[in-house]
Amino acid sequence: MASNNQNIASLRNFTDEELVEKFATTKKQIYFEELYNRYIHLSYGVCLKMMKNEADSRDVVSDVFKTLYLKLPTARVQSFKAYVYAVSRNECIAKLRQRKSEMKKKEEWQRTEITHTPFMENEGLLALDNVGPSKEKMVEDAVANLGEGQRTCIRLFFYDNKSYKEIATQTGFSEKQVKSYLQNGKRNLRIALEKEMRKLSA
Repeated sequence: MASNNQNIASLRNFTDEELVEKFATTKKQIYFEELYNRYIHLSYGVCLKMMKNEADSRDVVSDVFKTLYLKLPTARVQSFKAYVYAVSRNECIAKLRQRKSEMKKKEEWQRTEITHTPFMENEGLLALDNVGPSKEKMVEDAVANLGEGQRTCIRLFFYDNKSYKEIATQTGFSEKQVKSYLQNGKRNLRIALEKEMRKLSA
C-alpha cells in the first residue's frame, strides 16, 4: 500500500506533457488515469456549457476520454490542457450536429404524416393483417415498381431515415427534385396499393 501511494505521489510530480509521453511510450494506463483525474472537470465544464444538459454532458465526456485514449499515443500534443479543450469542443459539436439532424428528420416525418394518406401505418389503406400477402411484401412490391427517382427517394427517406438534404447529396438530385419524387412516389404508391386492395376484395 505504501509503495502504491508513493507511485501515485510521484505521478503528481510529472507535467502533463511528461505523462502524455510516458503513456505514449509505455501504454500503461496509470499515466492516462492521472491525466483523466486532472482534466475530467475541465472537459465536463466545456461539455455542460455547450450541451446545456448534464446527462448529455456526461456522455460526451466519456467519448472525449475514449478519443484521447486512442489518439494520445500518436498525437503531437504541445499543451494537453488545450488538447482536452479542443477534443471536448469537437465532440460536443459532433453531438449537437447529430441532434440537429435527428430533429430535422423528425420534422420531415411529421410534415409527411400531415400531408399524405398513411400508407405505412397499420390502419386504413394497409390494414391487411387478415387478407392476402403481408402488407410489408405488398409495399415492397409497389415500391419496386416505381420509377427510379421515386423508388430511390422513397427508400432513402422511409427505410434509411435520410433527410431531404442527405438524399440530395447522395443522389445528385436537387432538394426540390427530392421533394417532388417523394410526393409523386407516395401518390403512385397509394394508387398501386388501392388497386391491390380492390383485387383482394373482389
